[in-house]
Amino acid sequence: MTEQLRLLEDDNDRLIVVPFRHGPFWNFSYLLACPETHSAAVIDPAWNVPSILAQARIRNLEITTVLATHGHSDHVNGLQQLADTTGARVIAHTAEEADLRQHFQGPISSVANEESLEIGTLRVRILPTPGHSPGSLSFLANGYVFTGDALNLAGPGTPGPEPGSIQALWRTTQSLRMLPGAVRIHPGHDSGPTPHATVGAEQRTNPAFLANSFEEFVNVVERATGRRHRD
Repeated sequence: MTEQLRLLEDDNDRLIVVPFRHGPFWNFSYLLACPETHSAAVIDPAWNVPSILAQARIRNLEITTVLATHGHSDHVNGLQQLADTTGARVIAHTAEEADLRQHFQGPISSVANEESLEIGTLRVRILPTPGHSPGSLSFLANGYVFTGDALNLAGPGTPGPEPGSIQALWRTTQSLRMLPGAVRIHPGHDSGPTPHATVGAEQRTNPAFLANSFEEFVNVVERATGRRHRD
């Protein structure tokens, strides 16, 4: 089942954002589009690709790009279908290719460092935000940041099983909390008290942002997950 969150749509002269909540884990996928050219990207296509394609057709959007925050199945299990239907280029971190290959056999434009791309005239910054997985990415465009599982609302992201993941997630959390307060966070799951929130609001309330040391951050993560995360 897919729920299009109509109340959260943002369609203005800067960008178009259409969120979708679907799947058993309440994953978010997003249509992100340039209002001038109607070129669009899909962030984390999963669960119900026909619903995403239908909204693109209704809005006369051309999907040219797929942006994968990371390669876990619940975020990219619709990647092959979307790419086959649209011919869109697929962009992901090099470290996620093995996981992506479980769901996609086409070409991948790999990135390893921070860089930018254009969706029509919309500039999107690609931010490496490891910790949940080695190649997790976030995408920043015109005051919106799409964090995948690198950060939850009202709580930390979940570190992966790889050695050093908790340290990487701490560094990622520090970098995200330094974004301007007006930037709106759109996470990879609808697991917080609201589907989205500003960086400023999270700076005041999210215990992951409020942690002043690595030790405090580890305690926050362990309380949130109920598991030990110390190497």
